[in-house]
Amino acid sequence: SEDLGDGIAWLKDEGWAYRFGDDGLWAAKDYDDSTWLTTNFDELVAGTRPPPAGEQRWDGAAWFRLRLEVDDRLANQPLALRVQHWGASEIYIDGRLVRRFGEIGTDRDVEENPRGQPVSFFFTEGGEHTIAIRYSYKAARDTSSGVGRWLMRGKFLPGFYAFIQPADRAAAGYARATREARGDGLFVGILAALALLHFLLFIFYRRERANLFYSIFAFCLAMTLPLNAAFNSDDPYGARDTLTAAVCFVLFVCAYAGAFSSLLAFLYVAFGVQFTKRLWLLLALWLVVIIVVAVYVREYVTLYVLCLVFVLTLAEAIRVMLRALVGRRDGAWIIMAGLLLFALAMSLLLGRELFDFRLPSGLRALNERLILLAVPISVSVFLARNFARTNRNLEAQLSNVKELSARQLEHERAGAELRLKHEQERAENERRAKELEEARQLQLSMLPRSLPQLTHLEIAAYMKPATEVGGDYYDFHLGDDGTLTVVVGDATGHGLKAGTVVTATKSLFNAFAHEPDIRTFFRESSSALKRMNLRGLFMGMLMVKINGECLRVCAAGMPSPLVYRAATNEVEEITLKGMPLGSIVSFPYQQQELKLNAGDVVLMMSDGFPERFDEAHEMIGDERARALLKEVAHESSDQIIKRFVSEGDAWAGARAQDDDVTFVVLKMIGAT
Repeated sequence: SEDLGDGIAWLKDEGWAYRFGDDGLWAAKDYDDSTWLTTNFDELVAGTRPPPAGEQRWDGAAWFRLRLEVDDRLANQPLALRVQHWGASEIYIDGRLVRRFGEIGTDRDVEENPRGQPVSFFFTEGGEHTIAIRYSYKAARDTSSGVGRWLMRGKFLPGFYAFIQPADRAAAGYARATREARGDGLFVGILAALALLHFLLFIFYRRERANLFYSIFAFCLAMTLPLNAAFNSDDPYGARDTLTAAVCFVLFVCAYAGAFSSLLAFLYVAFGVQFTKRLWLLLALWLVVIIVVAVYVREYVTLYVLCLVFVLTLAEAIRVMLRALVGRRDGAWIIMAGLLLFALAMSLLLGRELFDFRLPSGLRALNERLILLAVPISVSVFLARNFARTNRNLEAQLSNVKELSARQLEHERAGAELRLKHEQERAENERRAKELEEARQLQLSMLPRSLPQLTHLEIAAYMKPATEVGGDYYDFHLGDDGTLTVVVGDATGHGLKAGTVVTATKSLFNAFAHEPDIRTFFRESSSALKRMNLRGLFMGMLMVKINGECLRVCAAGMPSPLVYRAATNEVEEITLKGMPLGSIVSFPYQQQELKLNAGDVVLMMSDGFPERFDEAHEMIGDERARALLKEVAHESSDQIIKRFVSEGDAWAGARAQDDDVTFVVLKMIGAT
């Protein structure tokens, strides 16, 4: 009896009855399977144990039956059966076919590994029920020789894993596995981009052979991810048929062999070591590894040979790096650090294969990322560092040459050029001053000319840019139904570019402020800003809508609003995380609703106040903001803002204002 209390019910090996062969009558719920076998399936398939008298031998097909005693509480509950296997199958529940995976043929199958894809069903009543699986694996019909034997060496074994989950959990689990599998594409893209970049660097400068070997290393390492997905039975994007999966495993080892070999060649070239017999010997050993894998696939002899050659290659790589460190080769420690992390991660991976120990899921994910990124990142840092230093040296030399050759001429022309420069600077400063003044006037025109007048709300607003043209913005909209919409925005940076974003945001607010759902406004505005292609310019935004005593609030990359509760004399921080508008179009913004009472105060502000620095480079911080609001909340909205402004100026002292500062204060002064 299973109640799925922990959300999963494994269908254990010992519960199944099985019989070799194929007969459609075996799907029936009431079929008598009492004489069927229940143990030694693996041994009978592998041929290490003869079948009992009167039983067939494994010929690539079998039926499995499992009787379940189902609790009445599970009747009519949406469930899902999740299965993993190589080959093809048909799944029957109480004699009814619920799903096919692949197509079962007479001589060969069209294989399809379910890879945990949920098969939805439900039990109409409690009591005894039967799950029957018609299973076919013609590719491993003969496990004693040929392709069947080769697949057994690769651990592509007949049989299956199965468990039952609630349908919603099964769908969520499969979706999560699919997302994680798709996420590997990011790392493939990073490594492939590095490979292409350094290959092009080699094409345009053939003398730097380190770029060639590094591009081969990055490409081979990138290929290990899709190849690994292909032969893993639980990866949603793996190969459909077993033969392809087995070939992908061989290619997977080939890719690692190419990665290790090219990495070693890169270290030789990067640190000026001549190719030695040791390098050619290791390349020959990697060729032997590939041959052994092609023959024995994943039998233990393969792992032993692979581990041996990996250790020898690692030892040679460390020898080269130690020689570089002793010789004080610039940047050698960077690659050494990445190499040691890579070696540790690979050792854990091979240890899992050899000794079958399991790492926690978080540590396993970190281990996989270290294998992929430890060496590429360290080598990229090393190459970028060397490139930058070379450029700086060249620039210094060119600067010296120009200085020596032009010094006399510059001395003669210095007076005339200085006068011309002063004149140009004066004209440029006048032009910029005029543009900034026009931009400042335009930005001020974006702000409301007057504040809304409501009987139950006392409203005050304040903004002070850090430069002539700031990136902060606030606005109001009073709807026909009495809903007051208040917005405080903060564009990326400040200056003319920030003013451009503010202008666009003002237009969007005028167009969509009447929208009752703030999240819809954010999505529409974010999409519009994204389409404007402002190149890295975004708009943080905090918006509230007040109708009577009800307040709805949503934030997109802005400091949390503070709400002072007069009844309890406490300050609440409404924490809402969200990306700035114009960055991610479909971000799931959060909206929160709360009730305001008489005397309650809502403080909206940009990050210019909590992140304002004093002369010791210490920020005011959120805690001081909350404490100050609690202290001055009994005063009027205008007085509250004046206290915050004076507190910020006193805190900064002689230090200039670093960022735009904006406040909007809403205070409930009576019933609506």
